[in-house]
Amino acid sequence: MTALLALCCAWLVPAAAAAGPGAAPGTGHPAPKPGSAPLYVSDYTSNEILKRPADGGPQETVPTTGLTRPTYMVLDPAGDLYVSDTVNSRVVKVPADGGPQETVTTDLLRPLGLALDEAGNLYIADSFNDRVVKVPADGGPQVTVPTSGLLHPAGLALDSDGHLYIADFVNDRVVRVPVSGGQQTTLPTSGLSQPTGLALREPAGGRGEARLYIADSANNRVVRLPADGGPQTTVPTRGLKSPQALALDPAGNLYIADFGNDRVVKVPARGGPQRTVPFTGLTTPAGVAVPPAPAPPTGVKAAAGKGRAKVSFTPSTSDAVTGYTATSRNVTHPGHRNSSARSKSSPITVRNLRAGDAYTFTVTATNAAGATSLRSDPSRPVRPTR
Repeated sequence: MTALLALCCAWLVPAAAAAGPGAAPGTGHPAPKPGSAPLYVSDYTSNEILKRPADGGPQETVPTTGLTRPTYMVLDPAGDLYVSDTVNSRVVKVPADGGPQETVTTDLLRPLGLALDEAGNLYIADSFNDRVVKVPADGGPQVTVPTSGLLHPAGLALDSDGHLYIADFVNDRVVRVPVSGGQQTTLPTSGLSQPTGLALREPAGGRGEARLYIADSANNRVVRLPADGGPQTTVPTRGLKSPQALALDPAGNLYIADFGNDRVVKVPARGGPQRTVPFTGLTTPAGVAVPPAPAPPTGVKAAAGKGRAKVSFTPSTSDAVTGYTATSRNVTHPGHRNSSARSKSSPITVRNLRAGDAYTFTVTATNAAGATSLRSDPSRPVRPTR
């Protein structure tokens, strides 16, 4: 039995019972790391959702009720979590504020992949109904996305231009379709066998090409290709067994639900060896999810004062931003300690700067989901006085 069919046909299996440094001056809390975000994983066998915070704190169990074989997940900028409760043929929403769990829809049969667009519309791979459905953010009726020939769709991904990517599991292909209607196309892949999870990375500011990652589950690998078509490459990994969902953090690190090995694997964005993310007691992970990161602030400027600088900027254009962190870089003595400070708005005053040294400043934004943007472009250098 394939891994995906095991996920969807889980009524055949009895369900288990549910079970300092770098601180921003003046805050007493660690400064958020640029490009960081919490990581969520669905423990398919234990019917739980586990979380590792963005600051590297201890593993947590997300409060949920009544899940049976949870699989794929997606988060919104506010930190609300959507989960495919696969054997219960529903999708649930777990609010970030600790409010009661909600059922989004039950008009499904063994749902898997999930995706959210910027307007908050939810897309669901309704796997055993061989379709993808859309649940509008405004509470309107659920609709079926126009597709053709799908057989047990699995992972989903959306790009910023409104194209939906679908892992067409039984047909060994990935298709792309405009969500507003239009021609469905099959991506030019090679040798796929039972594709499951998808993840899409679009370059910041539109610089460069978007890349699509595909969990090629029966071949025990992950492949990558330009989202608009182009040469396919195999992501360097070791020892995968039936990989399922994929996720990318804001820094571009890839996370893989290594279903058959009871682990989550992290593949660094800049190369280097893969490592196993330290989850305790994890069994058969099916889903991994990272919340979307906000866009970084723009137009960063600094004005020097006595041992300090006032950093101003244009706020992030993203939703649910809760705060900003300004960080210095000593251009004169690059090895010296960098200072940072946080605020809910512009400007931010950064202290503990050396008089006479030249500093540049970058700013990051953090949203309610705990994801931190990449750094802004740096300010022009300024020199604090005595």
